[in-house]
Amino acid sequence: MQDVLLAEGGGRYGADPRRRSLSFVLALAMSLLLLAALLSVGLYEPPAKHEGGTLTAVNLSAAAGDKSDNPTPKQQKVAQQATRAAATMPAAAKPPRVVIPTDNKVVWPEGFIPMSRSDFASADISKLKGPAGTGSAAQQASAGGGGGGTGGTAPDGSRLYNAEWYREPRDAEINGYMRPGQSSGRWAMIACRTVADYHVEDCQELDESPRGSGMARVLRQAAWQFLVRPPRVNGTPQVGTWVRIRFDFIRGKRDDDAGGAGAGPNGDG
Repeated sequence: MQDVLLAEGGGRYGADPRRRSLSFVLALAMSLLLLAALLSVGLYEPPAKHEGGTLTAVNLSAAAGDKSDNPTPKQQKVAQQATRAAATMPAAAKPPRVVIPTDNKVVWPEGFIPMSRSDFASADISKLKGPAGTGSAAQQASAGGGGGGTGGTAPDGSRLYNAEWYREPRDAEINGYMRPGQSSGRWAMIACRTVADYHVEDCQELDESPRGSGMARVLRQAAWQFLVRPPRVNGTPQVGTWVRIRFDFIRGKRDDDAGGAGAGPNGDG
């Protein structure tokens, strides 16, 4: 009984023999096609090369050289005509020569008096001497109104001029450099070198009254604010020269000076 069931079950649920045969045939056919494709690749032969004509190189330079060496009659005629034309062409005309007068004479304008170098040197008025004991005219030139004249020798050895204020300093410009509790003296004197725009620099202390009051130091430190006219020689400002600046710290003294010869620095004394 059990054997009968197994036989029936195998026939009902197993694969059909026809289908098995068809699958086997298809697989075999695909394998044969693949094998044929692989064999056809190996059997491919490229086309044979055709035997053509040989390549021949032709040198034309020799032919050209032979042709140039043996010009044609027409070429010879053209060359002869060009030679004759070049021979008959006139040469370029040279510009006329300019003759420059060589008299070496200068025509002076009417009224002009020619002078030699020695004549000019003798006409220098700065070398003219004045009355006895007064020096040359250049030495007598004023340094400019108010503080004119010289005030001794500058720190660099040059002439020291008496200064003239362009604007007298204000008390606030000087009091800021005084020490707390420092009493102002009578006057102080410094020497400064004039620069552009009426300013001074390189100031050095000269004297003060009373001695030891420290007012010369105050005046020197505040001098960067001072406006002083540079000395004038023959009316020309001498920027860069040294001037002597004397400042009176007593208001009444300064007012008296302002109503006199000029405000600001005075002479010695």
